[in-house]
Amino acid sequence: MGENKHIEELDAFAKKYIKEVEVETPSIDFTNTIMQRILKTENTALYKATPLISKKAWFVVLGTLVALLFIPFKSSERSESILDKVGYSYLPNLEMPSLLSDVSLSVSTTTIYSFVFLAILVLVQVHFLKGHFTNKL
Repeated sequence: MGENKHIEELDAFAKKYIKEVEVETPSIDFTNTIMQRILKTENTALYKATPLISKKAWFVVLGTLVALLFIPFKSSERSESILDKVGYSYLPNLEMPSLLSDVSLSVSTTTIYSFVFLAILVLVQVHFLKGHFTNKL
């Protein structure tokens, strides 16, 4: 019973409030005004494509690769390293068996042309799809 009384009071309050509030009507060109505002917003403001790997990360990767390639060869004087202490006298005695010596692989020129053509088509498709999704978003 207590719930019904509360619901009735709430209903009476809502009816009274609705009668007191004026009904607002939008202007005649309300839809056009809203559509113009929507068209003015740029698509780039809605979605900004960001790369998965930032430029800073690429520079760190590049710097690490350069360091790994050039730091060991930096000094001109000969210094002892851990690699100098390891004896490599066994390397000339190792023989690698030729696993593919008996296999002969011949590919026709038609197959090569078809793979090159397929690669070109894939690259063109990727280019157009990238442009399409960039403009759409």
